Amino acid sequence: MAFTMKYSITQRYLTGPSSRRPQQALSGPRFIVAHDTGNPGSTASANVAYFERTRNEMSASAHLFVDDKSIIECIPLLTGRPEVAYHVVYNVTTDNARYGDDANDAAGAVELCHGGTINLTESYKRYVWVMAYICYKFGLDPATDIVGHYTLDPARRTDPQGPLRQLGKTFADFVQDVVNEYRASVIPDNPTPPPTPVPGPGTGTMISVEDANKIIRFLSASYFASGDAEAQAEFHRLANELRRVSGQPLE
Repeated sequence: MAFTMKYSITQRYLTGPSSRRPQQALSGPRFIVAHDTGNPGSTASANVAYFERTRNEMSASAHLFVDDKSIIECIPLLTGRPEVAYHVVYNVTTDNARYGDDANDAAGAVELCHGGTINLTESYKRYVWVMAYICYKFGLDPATDIVGHYTLDPARRTDPQGPLRQLGKTFADFVQDVVNEYRASVIPDNPTPPPTPVPGPGTGTMISVEDANKIIRFLSASYFASGDAEAQAEFHRLANELRRVSGQPLE
């Protein structure tokens, strides 16, 4: 199968090894955590630039930042061998109970940029698409393998519910949008060609030229064998009717 690449993914890796990018191999990913930046108005590029400047000052990180104009990968996931990103605190256990591992070690992290001059509708389209693409690339089920940060750490986090509410969507709506995008974007290896239209009433052509001419030859023999003018006229009419329904000029 292939996947429709609606958008490009810009590779802008953080320098590593560093606090934000330890350059450790990711297990999987086995699931995806949906985040938003919590920093209204800050673009994908601005977030990645900030992460790079502070790469040794703190450890919080993510794989991808998505805004209305770009999808930037700052820790390898889709554009390189997947690496660990620190995006959910280790002392929460919801991820372990749900997926059997810590999100930092086994999940992709995608941040939605919003607010300010960012067109949230366009950001959301790219956010949904890249989630679907991650599912495709790693064999994940978009209906079950995407979780909100707020679900894993409800005492501390609400993301990505804020921007979703601005769009009039619930998290369940978002997951369904990813499912729909996945289904629309996956291209089978050998797509079944559309069936050949069967001629019928209103199509103009109801019989093949070959079959029509075979019947006309039988009618022609009867035409010449008959000495009755009325019968010959009827044979001629029937032959022209066959020409008409097979798309041939009348004679």
